[in-house]
Amino acid sequence: MTTNFNSSTPALDGIYAALFSASEEIYAELKKGAGLKFATSSNESGDDQIELDVIADEAFFNALKTDGNVRYVVSEERPGLNKISDGPYSVALDPLDGSKSALVGIPSGAIFAIFKNAEIDADFNGKNIVSGGFFVFGMNLEAYFADGDKVYKGMFDGAEWTVMPIEGGLPSADVLAINGQNQTVWPKWLQRHYASLLDTKGGTVKPHNMRWYASMVSDMKRMVLQGGLFAYPSANIKGYEEGKLRLVYEAIPMAFVIQAMGGASTNGEQSILDMPVEKLHQKTPVFIGEKSKIAAVEAARKAGPADD
Repeated sequence: MTTNFNSSTPALDGIYAALFSASEEIYAELKKGAGLKFATSSNESGDDQIELDVIADEAFFNALKTDGNVRYVVSEERPGLNKISDGPYSVALDPLDGSKSALVGIPSGAIFAIFKNAEIDADFNGKNIVSGGFFVFGMNLEAYFADGDKVYKGMFDGAEWTVMPIEGGLPSADVLAINGQNQTVWPKWLQRHYASLLDTKGGTVKPHNMRWYASMVSDMKRMVLQGGLFAYPSANIKGYEEGKLRLVYEAIPMAFVIQAMGGASTNGEQSILDMPVEKLHQKTPVFIGEKSKIAAVEAARKAGPADD
């Protein structure tokens, strides 16, 4: 793996090299169509796996083992803390995000977060994250990540990575990424807020555009490029009571990237980066996007009845 990028924290360079190298391996497998069928296993959250989920998990683990700065690796596909060295940093991964979408050709990817001084589950929180981002396995292999408070885009040309800073902050657009099929089982406050975003007020106002890929990396790539609001709320459905996304290796790294671009996040009541972590595979409602849109979500939640 060749790249023109060097972290502001030199100890992270080897970790980035491992992550980028693993992404190349996974992307190559994906382009061959390898692993695009259901496996006979499930992950730690009980989700059915496709074979590429397992391939991706192994690729990241094997790559990260080569860097002595990584103490623990946390993965959606594995239980607990997996120790690989005595280094000062730990990495949390969703090794293949959007894997079911990949089966029908929607770009999938991988999400990562790098934490400092993480020794127990509770340490994998937004106060300890130093880098977070995601890879997109689409027409090209791309990376979007925040190294401290700087945000970068990486593009792989088949031989080397070119990494460039993303300037100008988070764009603004009245675009909403949400799975509208669940609207009747959302909390009532969110149903009302959702309706307000689509209300044309008798044809005098343009409603929010709807975008939903069912692949968080694809939805967040669009967010980085266009702005708007991404939402994956809780719902009155078994398994969705606390939302569907995982706090440590999905919500926190994505919130970290968007905050570095000048955006914000919330679970409806507080920033995702301020949430306490009780367990590694904990779920949370997720709202990420422009600050004004996140403020509107929290105002709508606050205005709802206590049992709403």
